[in-house]
Parts: sequence; structure tokens; C-alpha cells
Amino acid sequence: MRNLITLNKGRLRPVATTAIEDDSQQSFQLLDSSFDTISDSITCVLGNLEMGLIEVQRFMKNGEKNVLASFNIETFNDKLLNFMHFADINQLVFIFQQGDIVTATYDSVTYDPESTIVEIVGSIDNGIDAAEWSYDEETLALVTRDRNMVLLSKLYEPISEYHLETDDLKISKHVTVGWGKKETQFRGKGTRAMEREALTSLKASGLVGNQLRDPTMPYMVDTGAITSMDTHEVTISWRGDCEYFVISTIETVVDPDDETNNIERRALRVFARDGKLDSASEPVTGMEQNVSWKPQGSLIASVQRKTFLADENSLDLIFFERNGLRHGEFNTRLSLDEQVKSLCWNSNSEILAIVLNNSIQLWTVKNYHWYLKQEVYSQDIQFVKWHPEKDFTLMYGNDNFVNIVDFAYKMTQGPTLEPFDNGTSLVIDGTTVNITPLGLANVPPPMSLRDFEAPDNVIDCASNLASEVFVALNRDSLIFANVPSLDALKKGKHPNVVSEFPKSSFATEVDSLRQVAFMNDSIVGVLLDTDNFSRIALIDVQDVSQPAVLNIVEIYDKIILLRTDFNYNRLVYETRDGSIYELDAEGQLKQITQFPQLVYDFRVKRVHNQPSSTEEQWEGESSELVAFGITNNGKLFANQVQLTSAVTSLEITDSLLLFTTAQHNLQFVHLNSTHFEPLPVVEADVEDERVRAIERGSVLVSVMPSKGAVVLQAPRGNLETIYPRIMVLSEVRKNILAKQYREAFVHCRTHRINLDILHDYAPELFFDNLELFINQIDKVDYLNLFISCLTEEDVTKTKYKETINVGISNSFKVADAPLTEMQEYMKKKMFDPTTSKVNKICEAILDILLSKEGYKKKYIQSIITAYATQKPQNLEKALTLIGSIEDKEEKDSCVTYLCFLQDVNLVYKVSLSLYDIKLALLVAQKSQMDPREYLPFLQNLQDNEPLRRQFLIDDYLKKYENALDHLMELEKSNEGVSDEFLEYVQTHELYKHALSLYRYDAKKQNVVYGIFAKYLSSRQDYVEAGIIYEMLHEFKDAMDAYVLGKKWREALYIASERFPAEVKTVAEDLVSSLTFDHRYVDAAKIELDFLNNAEEAMTLYCKAYQYDTASLIATSNKMPQLIEKVVDPGLGEGFGVIAELLADCKGQVNSQLKRLRELRTKKEEDPYAFYGQETEQADDVSIAPSETSTKESFFTRYTGKTSGTAKTGASRRTAKNRRREERKRARGKKGTIYEEEYLVQSIGRLLERLIQTKPDAVSLIEGLCRRCMREQAYQIQKHFVDVLELLKDNVKEIYSISEKDRERIDENGEVYYLPEIPIPKIPDFSVNKIVDF
Repeated sequence: MRNLITLNKGRLRPVATTAIEDDSQQSFQLLDSSFDTISDSITCVLGNLEMGLIEVQRFMKNGEKNVLASFNIETFNDKLLNFMHFADINQLVFIFQQGDIVTATYDSVTYDPESTIVEIVGSIDNGIDAAEWSYDEETLALVTRDRNMVLLSKLYEPISEYHLETDDLKISKHVTVGWGKKETQFRGKGTRAMEREALTSLKASGLVGNQLRDPTMPYMVDTGAITSMDTHEVTISWRGDCEYFVISTIETVVDPDDETNNIERRALRVFARDGKLDSASEPVTGMEQNVSWKPQGSLIASVQRKTFLADENSLDLIFFERNGLRHGEFNTRLSLDEQVKSLCWNSNSEILAIVLNNSIQLWTVKNYHWYLKQEVYSQDIQFVKWHPEKDFTLMYGNDNFVNIVDFAYKMTQGPTLEPFDNGTSLVIDGTTVNITPLGLANVPPPMSLRDFEAPDNVIDCASNLASEVFVALNRDSLIFANVPSLDALKKGKHPNVVSEFPKSSFATEVDSLRQVAFMNDSIVGVLLDTDNFSRIALIDVQDVSQPAVLNIVEIYDKIILLRTDFNYNRLVYETRDGSIYELDAEGQLKQITQFPQLVYDFRVKRVHNQPSSTEEQWEGESSELVAFGITNNGKLFANQVQLTSAVTSLEITDSLLLFTTAQHNLQFVHLNSTHFEPLPVVEADVEDERVRAIERGSVLVSVMPSKGAVVLQAPRGNLETIYPRIMVLSEVRKNILAKQYREAFVHCRTHRINLDILHDYAPELFFDNLELFINQIDKVDYLNLFISCLTEEDVTKTKYKETINVGISNSFKVADAPLTEMQEYMKKKMFDPTTSKVNKICEAILDILLSKEGYKKKYIQSIITAYATQKPQNLEKALTLIGSIEDKEEKDSCVTYLCFLQDVNLVYKVSLSLYDIKLALLVAQKSQMDPREYLPFLQNLQDNEPLRRQFLIDDYLKKYENALDHLMELEKSNEGVSDEFLEYVQTHELYKHALSLYRYDAKKQNVVYGIFAKYLSSRQDYVEAGIIYEMLHEFKDAMDAYVLGKKWREALYIASERFPAEVKTVAEDLVSSLTFDHRYVDAAKIELDFLNNAEEAMTLYCKAYQYDTASLIATSNKMPQLIEKVVDPGLGEGFGVIAELLADCKGQVNSQLKRLRELRTKKEEDPYAFYGQETEQADDVSIAPSETSTKESFFTRYTGKTSGTAKTGASRRTAKNRRREERKRARGKKGTIYEEEYLVQSIGRLLERLIQTKPDAVSLIEGLCRRCMREQAYQIQKHFVDVLELLKDNVKEIYSISEKDRERIDENGEVYYLPEIPIPKIPDFSVNKIVDF
């Protein structure tokens, strides 16, 4: 959809210094020129080949001229075949037809031609037919007159040589199935019968031999014969990557139609870079010498002159693949006698130049259609070359002048100003102007909705504000066409050419017409060019049939680009220094800005600052004209501020600046302030309305803000209409604030915008006008859709956050990370229905719809939807409402609708909970349930009395407490509690509820207590069971329960009070169980008080380290002999236990501390080995890790995540794996990564044990001292103090775990650290002064 316009033209005429000195400048001619990309200059070759004189000059951008070489060659009347300037080595290379290869090495400091070293580096005796350097300037391909192909390196050393033979043409056995040809299409029986009849008729007419053609074969087989227009030249062309090149030569072959004759055939040979023949072309009749390989593709372009098809004669541009087979063609629309001098691709392969004698045609392709976009007119064109780096800079030579032309793409379209934004797009194709209002019909190119023809090739075109008048600019005139209205255009009327305004009416002969633009609806501006200055002709087209010149505005500068401003009120243009000016209808000029760099496309608009809330009118300083422009390298400027880079196209609307980027994004900038700053970088996962991802390489074609539409064109040429969120939401917000809820709803529904925005953007306005909202929405289905799509999310703060008040330089919003399973769980757990947005909206809608009978009848489905959407869903009220409907059909419809909204099984259960059997049956019929199951069940319910029915329903629904309530009501008149009731309580463990039901009936409650006590005993809650039994006066059971619960006081109380004979048995049982639980003091009391066994009591006290109490018992019972019998052995036993413990602790601390030091030393020296990885050996190849790599990192062994899964939050662990991991951690197996953590925790447990043992050790030391066992007391105290001191000295070292070891990865892939294990405080040992020595 883009056209190609001329931005600038320049020319220079190099004059040889030798000619100036000899006053014979006419004898030197311009032979060739080339671009120097290093110094951004032009190198020209001048020569008088009759005399053998050569001079090379270089022209810099600042006008400086350097003579690089001036010398004589040894041949006369020679021809320069190829010239190359190697600026990196200061060398010029000349290849002449008579065989000499001459180099000239110049001095890059002095540029003195006298110091230039000229030498012949090689010579071909019989001469050279063609020569071409590869694009990388490393290889030279030659074809000699002896038909040898020679490859030379940059040092002119032979690489390969190949003799061109006719047999080369047999190398490729071409096979084509003729896809797309008539002969390969399906033909039915009737068609085949007609062909057979035609063949029979042809035979009967006397035709023989080749005159009878097989119907399945092409109508004509090409022989490859050349035409009289062929120059018999040999041509060479390299592919862009320099891996292959093609040679076009004339071959003499046998005529396929008459084997007795020979014909001359043009053939293409494809060679690899090493000189090996790769393929040869199939024969093509009429193919000529021109050949050019597409730099960035696989196509080889050539020319075919069809003079053998009578009415179908044409001059075509044809394409070959590398294998020599044809691959498409197009008609150049040139006359058959037109001589094509050469073909030339630009550096990015987008433009193909067809060079004629007096013009250069520029062709582009989209959707497999070739467009003639521009034609450059000149006389006697000698050569044409594209700049190797600047895609749209062309150089050609003519009449001893070097001409430089800069081109640029221009999207020619109508206004984007509402309400004229019809998306009018104008596409130039030779003499045709294709017109497509994309707002009316999105016609894919190369087709168009309408078109009109100009008498000559069009070079620019434009449309007026109303898209009713069109102007086309060609070489010598303006062509005006119009339509009555857009409706007429839509109905099929093509624009009529109403007038042709010749160039002579508004310009001189030296002026060239370059660009055209509209101002308002009735003024056309035409850019007139001379060599140094530009003018703008303003032409009145109020009457299109009689255009008149209004004014000729002198600019006194060179204009690069002419456009219309955004409002179509003025013309705007750019001069060669980057300045932007505006021109009004009176011819008045005003400078807007000056870009820091020259831009190739720009827009101009008056931007208004947002007024304050108190202002009602704009102030004089509240707006400013702003120009937005893109440079050729993609920099986007707003006046003098660079906004961003890598921009590929731009457009503006009244409120937005739109542009596409090389990162395949469509970005938007709000035009609500004249203060511009550089835009932030677009990061991955951006969720901002100002950024939208688009197809790779797409560019803007048109913007239609009234429709919220943007039209893009993909690289292959197809159109795509999108509706960016920012434009759609802008319209939605306007409608909400204007209370136009239906329009806002339709926009959201059409463009799949979350309907929550209708509430979230203005909640108070929504609730204040809720009845208006319902009435505007009107359709029940629409209201149902709105209610059912409600979410708790405030979309105006998340995905639909408004950005108009966000600073231009603020970072774009990045999409939030998805919630983890735990976060989802906590979100559901913390949900509060009372603050729910959905519930609030549903309740408000229900209040309105239930307030009027008319609403209730019309919106019955919406009411059901509101009940079903509430959280939690209020299905009881929904079904109650449905149950109240008398009309059976309506009731059935509502049930069907509710089953659609919710799980039918859930609806069935809720309907049962209402005890409405008929409604439950209606729901069941809508489900997938088996009637053989639910019909008997419902019939059984219907047959029971109401209370029994309710009990059965609640039991079926597992509402056991409700069922128990109904069961109690059934037995309310009974004096006792039935077995059914008790069994139901026991089955479903409803003891607490049953107790609450009989709260005021002690007799029945006691029955429940009885089964409750048994239940508690079965759960080993013996103490509570014993209390219940005692409360029920079942003392035997109570005593047994207390014994089992080890409540010795309560058990012995009941035994002493109720069962004296069993006191001893109970006491012995309690002593046994208490001793087993190490409750020695309690057991000792029972032995002493109830069994009168002082000796056993003393033994138990000694086990509890209460040696003083044991001694007191011996004395008080007048049995002092027991001290020596019981206490002394007890002291010995206690000494042995604690001494052994201290020895074990000391040994464990020493061994584990040593192991910790070994592990930490190993980790510092070789972390890979410590974490269980093999150390990789370094090699000569550095391989960067990729996202797909599963190589473990330091923390992977702890987290089970790779670098890829850590970022996605994915986990490879199952619950079973996690449990296994925890067991490994707990074991702390030696040599594993868990050993260090295990050792630290083991020492912590040891310390806790020491602290717990400390009171027993103190009692033991005192007891030993009292019994004169001083040495044992000394040993215990000393060892205990030593162990504690050892721990105090090393506790910091033990608990110092590095930050790296505490590093972990959470479910979102983020690094976090485990909390440090606090260093425990080790208390001092209570030293006994008696043995402290």
C-alpha cells in the first residue's frame, strides 16, 4: 500500500584536471562512478579511451574534490568493463575489455595523483567479455573471449577456471509439473471428449508432425532463440551472500523444431563461489542479456521479449531459480521496441530498477503483484547503481553528469480526522491509481475497490479532505478525478477523470514536478523542483473541471517532503536541513521546528495541553504545533526530542501518536501535553494499553479513530485490521461517562472487553444509574451476559488501567506473575462475601428487578443469573423463585436455564434441600442421571410423611445435623430415646449436637452422655470419659477410666470411697503405669501412702534424683538401714547414667565439630564437588547456557528446579518426592548436601538435652557429697563444666551457615534466603563450691 516518492535530486559534473589544463575537456567522458561507504563519498572515473587517458576523482559531501589517480593506459579505443574502489586499502581497480586489469594505489593523506602507483596486475591475451566483483569485494569473476570463466581473489591469484561448453546446458535435467498452468487443472469427461474431437478434426484437416499437439502439453515449447534486440553481451551477477553467481551468454545449439539447423540461444549458468558449475537454465525464447540476482533472495531476474505470440506479444521481466527453472514473470508494459539496458536491485531487494535509454522504472512487489511505483526521466542513461548501504539512494550517469536520487516510501492516504476518517488509501501502479476506502471495504491488494487511469505513469497522488477529489501527478501534468460522494464510490462508481492541467500552466521548462498534496478540499499544492531551489504552486480546484493557479510560492531552499497537516488546513514541508514549515492558502510561511536529523516521513498536528478542572477554555499558550518525524534509521522525533528508535512507520489521530517498531510492537503516545520525553523501553510481558504486539514486519497503513480501527500491512502484502485496546477503551470510557451504557456494552461485547469495566470505571455513577443501565441494555441476554461475566478483579487497576494521566517517560506496566497454588488457596480462604464486588452488584440488580412486577416478569432469567452468580451462589432463592412460577412452560424454561448456569447435580441437591419433590424431579429430568435410580428414590420420598421425608432428604444430602433435628421431632412425643436416634448419633458422631438438642431434658441427655462416654473411651480420652461416668454415678466405669488415664488421685479417691477392697489392686496398677511413664515421684507417693512400701518408695525417689526425700523417708519410718541399702546404690546408678551422658556428649561435640570444619573447607576449595557435581574441563569452545539446559546450579539440589523451571514456577517434585527429600534431610547421610545442616541440628539437640539434665546433675552432686562420695561428685561437676565450656567456645563457629547455603528458590523462580539459625545462649553450670577445686 506504500508508494515510492522522490525526496531529493542532486547532480554533479566531474571535469578532468588534465582536460582543464589542456583546454580540451570535451575529450573526457564520464565512464563510471561508485559509492564509497567508508567516507560517504562518490568516486568518478573520467577517461578518453581513444587516447588511453584515465582520471579518477572523489567528491565528498562537503563539496571537497580529490584527484585519486591520473594515468595513461597502454591500449587505445578500449572499453572499461568494471571499476571498483577499495577504500579500505586505497586502491582503484580497472578491468578493460582488451584484457588488462589495472590497479592504482593512491596516497590517502596527500591525494597527490603523481604519487599514485599504477600497475597492471594481470592481463588476458584475447580480451575480456564481462567482469564483476562479488559484494564482499573478495572475488572477481571474469569471462574471457575464449569463453573461459576465471575466478580471481582480491590479490589476483587464480581460484578457478572453467571453459564454457554447450554441453553445460545438459547439466540440469529440468522437471516441471506446471503448477498453476491450464494443462495441470482438473478436466472432466466432457472437456476431454471435446479435446479428442478437436484432435480428430485437426488430423482430418491434414496437419502432421509437431503441428498436432498433445492436449496435455503446453501449446508451445520454448526453443530459447534470441531476438534481434539482443546485444550478444555477456553479463555476470552475484548473489548477495556471494556464494553463487550467474553468467548469461549466447550459445549455438541445435534447433529443436528442425534438427538440421542451428540457433543462437541465451543461457544462464550458475556457478558456486569455488568455480564449480551448479546449474544451467531452461531454454526461454526471446530472453535477452540482462541479468540481476536478487541480493536477499533466490531469484534471478532477466528480460524476455515475446515477439512470437501475435496478439500476446509483450516485454516481460522473468525470474529464474538457482536451479535454472522459471519462477514467475510480469509484464513491464513497455513497447516491444524498447531497449532494456540493465536491471538493478537495491540493497534490501525491495526495489527492482529497469534501466531504459531515457528513464529508470522502479518496481516493487506485494502479494505476488508487481507495481510500477516511480519513474525517473533522463536522457542517454549510461549506468545505474544503488547505494550498498542506503536502501533508497540511487545513482545514475548521463551526459557526463552523475545524478543522485533519494527515494522514500509514502503511505498515501486520506485524513485520520473524525468524521472524515474513512481509511482512504491510494496506491500507484504505473498509470493506474488504485483507491480503497478501508473503512468501507477492506479490499486486499493487489485488488482495489475503485481506480482511475492517467495518461502517463503517475509519480505521486493525493486525496482531499472529503475523499471525493483525487489528483495524480505525472511528468508533464496534473490529472484530476472525482466522484459525487463516498456513497457513489461505495455503490460502484469509479472516479471520473475530469481535467488535465498541463505543467506549462504553472511551471517552467526547467521545473520538474515531484510531489503533490491537498489543502482543505479545494487547493492543491504541487512541489516544483530546480537544481537548487524549490517552489510550491497553489492551484484552486473549487471547480475541478477548470483548475486555476492561485499562487506560486518561492521557497529559496530545497524541499525534501511535502505533506498536508493533520487538519488539512495547511501544507507542511521539510527542507534539506530538517526544518519543518507550514504554508497557508495566502502563501504565508511559518517555521514549526527543526529536526536534529533529516526525516523521511513526518506528521504535523497542533497538540493541546490538558486544561485544569477549573478551566473551560484553552488559553493562548495551551497548545503548540508539533511535528513527528522518522529518520531513515528509525529514530522518532517530536520536534527536537527523540522519543525512541527502531521505528518503522507512524500515524497520528486527534489524541494519539501511533508507530510500529522493529520489535514488532504497535505503540501509542497520548497527545495531551506538549512536553515530550524519551519513551521507556518495552520489556517482555508488558500489559499496557499503549503497547500491542503485531505480526513481524507489519507497518501502519491507515487509522480510523471513529471505528477504533488500525489497518496494518504485513511484509508479504496482506492487510490486517485490528482494534487496539487503547482506542476501543477510549470510546468505552467516553460512553460510560456520557451514560451511554448500551453503546459501551456493544463495544465491549464486539471487541471482547471484560464487561466489569462498565462498573469499575465509574462505580458510583453505575449504582446511581443502575435502572438506566438496565433499561438501556434492555435485552435479557445482554443483561445475563453482563451479570455472569462479573469478577472480583477491578479491571481499571489491572489490565484496563487508564494511561492518559501516566507520565510519558514512566515505565510500561508489566503483567503480574500468576498466583501460586498457595496464593490461590489463601485468596479463596480469605474471601469475604460481605465485601464482594460481585455480590454488591448482584444485590443491587436484584433490588431493582424484584421491585416491579414488570421487571420481575421480563427479567426472570436475569434474576436467576444474579442469584447463581453470587459468591457463594444463592441457589436456594433461585429455586424458590422458580418454584413459585405457575406457568409450567416458563418454570421448565427457568430450570433449564439454571441448569445451564450451574452444575445440574448441585442444582438437584439444592432443590431436594427445599423439600420440593416436584421441583427436584423437574431438575433431575434435565440431568444425565438414570431415571431408574432417581424415580424410585423420589417416589419413596413422596410416599413418606413430611418429617420422615425431610429426614431422608437431609440424610441423603449428608446434612446429618438437620436430619437429626427431624429425627428428634419425629420422637418428640416419646418418653425415651430410640435406638434409631442413638444409632444415628453414633454412626455420624453427632454427640455434641445431640447433647444440645436435649439440653433441657436431663433424662434423655444422660442417655446420650452414656454413649458419648463410650465414644471418648474408644478415642482414648479416658479422663473426660471418667468424668462423664462419675457424673452418671457409674463409679466402676469411672474408676477404670481414671486408671487408664493415669489420674491416680481421682482413681484412688473412688476406690477408697466406693470399692475399698480394690484399693491395693488399683494402686499397684497405677504404680506400674506411672513408673513406665517415668513419673517416679507420683509412683513413690502411691507406694508410700497406699501400699506402705517405704523401701520401694525410696527406690523410686532415687530414680527421680530426689535423694534427700528418700533419706527423709528412711529416717521418718525409723529404718536408717535403708539409706545404705537403697540411697547409696541409687547414687551409684545416677552417677553412671550422667557420667556416661557427659562422655558421649563430649565425644559427639568433638567429632561433629571436626566433620563440620572438613565440610566447610571442602566447600570453599571445590564447591562443585561439595554440591555433587563434576568439574568440567575447559576447552576451546565457549558454550553459553540456554533456557533449555538442565544443568544444576548450586541451589538446584535443594529446590529441584532447573534454570528453566525455576523461572516458570514449575516444580518437578511430587508430594512423594517431597516426603522422600524430608527423610533424607532428617537422616543427614554422610557425604550428602544435607550433612552440614544435620550436624548443626544434632549439636542443638545435644545442648537441649544437657540443659534438661542440669537440675538432675546438681541434685546428684549434692547427694554424692552428703554420702562422702566426693570424687564422684567432682568428676560429674568437672565433666559437665568442660562440656559446656567446649560448646561455648565453638557455638558461633557451629551456627555460622553461609548465605549461599541458605539460598533457596520459591515457586515463582525468585531467590530467597532461609532465616539464620539463632545462636543459642548456653547457661552456666551451678557450681557446687564443695567440689570446686
